[in-house]
Amino acid sequence: AGSLDAGLDICDVLVSTDAVQHDMDVHYLGYEVGRVPGLNTTAFAADEKLMKLAFEESERIRPGHTKMGRVATGDQFVCSDGQKAKIIADTGASCTEMEGGSIAQVAYVNRVPFVILRAISDKADGSAELDYPTFEKMAAANCAAVTEALAKRLAEE
Repeated sequence: AGSLDAGLDICDVLVSTDAVQHDMDVHYLGYEVGRVPGLNTTAFAADEKLMKLAFEESERIRPGHTKMGRVATGDQFVCSDGQKAKIIADTGASCTEMEGGSIAQVAYVNRVPFVILRAISDKADGSAELDYPTFEKMAAANCAAVTEALAKRLAEE
């Protein structure tokens, strides 16, 4: 994921509080940016228990490198200050990526609890060309470790 929050650094993990579709825009039909027609919400809330456990496991693995926040999903690789500023203004999100909001929407519609874990691989700005290839594997490894620990913990409960 690309960081939208100055306090969220490369290789940190973001645990979702909720997710939005930042490039869903039918405001000309009277919907707020991000609102999917036919749904009664713009933000899809993550499950409280899953958020808590995911945060605890991430902090156990890499203390001080986990934040909670909103995930903004869209079908674009965010790599300019203009894109980044618009997404922040429209959504208040902490990171941007391409999959989580879609999964959150399906989970919401089907009443399935979810949480999104995103490892930060770049700063969602002009530096992504340099940052992403360098940090992709490290970020993925961090997120995989947290996911594995969360799965083990859920199996124990």
